[in-house]
Amino acid sequence: MPLPVTEARRYADRAISIAQARSLQVGVVVVDELGRLVQLDKMDGAPLMAPDVAEAKALTALNFQRPTSEVAREHADNPQQLAALQEIVHFKLLATAGGLPIVREGRVIGAIGVVGTSAEQDEQIAAEAIT
Repeated sequence: MPLPVTEARRYADRAISIAQARSLQVGVVVVDELGRLVQLDKMDGAPLMAPDVAEAKALTALNFQRPTSEVAREHADNPQQLAALQEIVHFKLLATAGGLPIVREGRVIGAIGVVGTSAEQDEQIAAEAIT
């Protein structure tokens, strides 16, 4: 079953609520299983590029089917391989924490990307938003 907009909206709203509670400003993007944009939000005060960066994190998590922090760790010793992938793939690729796949019944149905704080905080907000 595809990721419905109501579910994507719920994840984005949670991420924004979590960020607000911590006095942070973030951008949030949710994509479906095909990488199509379902929800995009940029809080007042979040960086102007936040939506683009959040989308890149979400797409990276979706295509690698794992958290972007894991992708970053896997390529830390071989940045040339990641650079080569960026030249080949047809999606925005960003290997830094803050992107997570959304899994339902063992199947990736989409992904969320959060940006605006430290990479670790971005990922923590994303994780809390989808649980």
